[in-house]
Order: sequence, then structure tokens, then C-alpha cells
Amino acid sequence: MTETELADRYEAARWIARAAGQLALDYFRNRDRLEIEVKGPADYVTHADRDVENTIRRELVSAFPDDSFLGEETAALFTGPLDRCWVVDPIDGTHNFLRGVPYWNVAIGFVAQGRTEVGVVYDPPADALYYGRRGGGAFVQAEGRDLRIRAAATRELTGSYVALGHHDRAYEARYFDIRKAMMEAGIAMRNFGSAALQLAHVACGRLDGFIELQLSSWDAVAGLLLVEEAGGYRAPFAPPAPTAKAMCMACAPGIAKELSALVLRG
Repeated sequence: MTETELADRYEAARWIARAAGQLALDYFRNRDRLEIEVKGPADYVTHADRDVENTIRRELVSAFPDDSFLGEETAALFTGPLDRCWVVDPIDGTHNFLRGVPYWNVAIGFVAQGRTEVGVVYDPPADALYYGRRGGGAFVQAEGRDLRIRAAATRELTGSYVALGHHDRAYEARYFDIRKAMMEAGIAMRNFGSAALQLAHVACGRLDGFIELQLSSWDAVAGLLLVEEAGGYRAPFAPPAPTAKAMCMACAPGIAKELSALVLRG
């Protein structure tokens, strides 16, 4: 793709994420009116998820009609490949959203030839827009300012602050082994329930690391690019198919070797 084509998509991803986030925020403030559907055990979807995804898709199709679209709520219709493709989670952290917990986001990534070129994660409750482009650094727009962000300078596992994410609907025994190893290493563990936003918080140094053993592309690709562009470490993220899941790990570069070994050992 040309430089101009990528620049146009970078700009569009930012304003579309913010506009979609404001729509989602209106639903969040009026969530008592939402009808909740259950896709599976502890797997929820609402009209808000679908409306926000449709809004994002409509704007992207209007601006870039030849690009493809992989969204969480319509993933079953995607036939691939991940080339000139928008990868979108309209509301990442739906359970938080429904419970009134202000930790959720809109995530938009643009992938060309299997490589993420643009990543945007918008946190509507905090009005914080995290954005980055391959080779151009990572930034946050908040309180009327645009600031470059950097991963934490943490160099020791002991005392580090790491999020260990997991799906409530998918039992995985390895999490117990990893949690035990993290406790033994003196790591402060959290799980805030929104993968893309936790990755953005690794990028800006708020978290020292994030781990999830089974994560979808729409949860991961935008945030992983932010981590890369913020100077952080990200393990290879390689789902066997565009709609399949894979392990996701990102962290401060100073703890990458030890944290990787801990996860693999666990």
C-alpha cells in the first residue's frame, strides 16, 4: 500500500473509533434499557455491540469500499484473508459494560498482508484515545493533549504489575499453574476484563504485562501494535485462522525473558 493510503486509514481509524465510542458511551449510560442476549456460557451480546459494529463498518465501507472487514459480531461471515482488512471489536469488555464497570473500549486495527499497520484503542469512559501506526510510534490523546507513550522501564518480575486475562466461559487448567508461578515470583496480578485496553495500558506503562492464553484477533491486533510502537515486547501472535484464537503476551522489555519463561513453564 502507498504511504497516502495508509495515512488515510490511520486518520479514519482515529475519528471513527472516537465516534463509535461516543455511541457506545450513550448505550453505557442507558444500559438498563438494553436487552441482553447470551451467545454461550457467560458470553453476552447486546444491541449496543451490534449497533456500534455496524456504525464502524458503515463508515469504513464508505471510505474504503475495497477493504475487507472482520468484526467480532459478524466474524462467522468472514472468509479471509487478513489483507487490507479492518479488524474490529466494537465493545471489548462487554461484561464490564453491562455491569457498569467503566473499563471497556472500542478497538480498531488495520491489517495488510497479515501485518498490522494501524492500531487504535479508544477508552470512552476516560475519553482516552490510544493510537499508533507501524514505524510511527504510539500516542494517547487525552485531556486535549497528544502524548507519546512508552512501555514501563520495569526490569524485575518481583513487584511487577501484570494482568492475567482469561475467558469466564473457557476453562483452561494452565491458568492455575501460571498464577501459582506468578505468585511465587512476587508479581502483583490483576484481570480487568478488557484485553485491548489492558494492552494499551502495557503500551503506556500503566501495566507491566498482559497475558491471555486464548485471544481473538479483534481483541489483540490493535493493542499489540501499540505495545510494539511503545517499545514494549510482544510474543508472536499467530492464530491458525483469522477467526481462531491464540496466546497473547505483551510486556515491558526488561521483564520479557523472565515472563516468557514463566508462562511457558506454567
